[in-house]
Amino acid sequence: MKKLIIVMFSVILIIGVSGCSKNTNTTKDIKEEKQEVNQVQEDKGNLLDQLKDEFKKAGFEIGSNEVVAFDMVNAKNGYKFKVDGELIEIYEYDLNNLSDEAKKSVEQAKKGTVNMSGFNLPCVWNEKGIAMFRVEEHSQKDKIVEIFNNF
Repeated sequence: MKKLIIVMFSVILIIGVSGCSKNTNTTKDIKEEKQEVNQVQEDKGNLLDQLKDEFKKAGFEIGSNEVVAFDMVNAKNGYKFKVDGELIEIYEYDLNNLSDEAKKSVEQAKKGTVNMSGFNLPCVWNEKGIAMFRVEEHSQKDKIVEIFNNF
């Protein structure tokens, strides 16, 4: 019985001592690291947010982002939002890290249509790796495409 108590006490002592080891990252350090990362992301922004800002600067009324299944067109990111009350969709591709399917989608987008679930969807492509959909239906198509191409 004494051996069992000694073994249990030893295990508890070992667990207690190992739990009190010095943690190299304090909560303050972690918060500072997160703030630095967030600051870098805010400074750079992403391409899609930058493009939306260009539309705003041109005087368009821009709606909030809606959920979009960007992986359906093999993109890394995507937004669906209203420009002057009419929906458009923009998708960003990581040109340095494309899967075989994404390469196929990019090649299709460069030609003006992307096949999604058997449907050829018209799109506009720019060399920053962004494809824009539903612009064909927009009443301000020409101005939007001009901003997009100059972005």
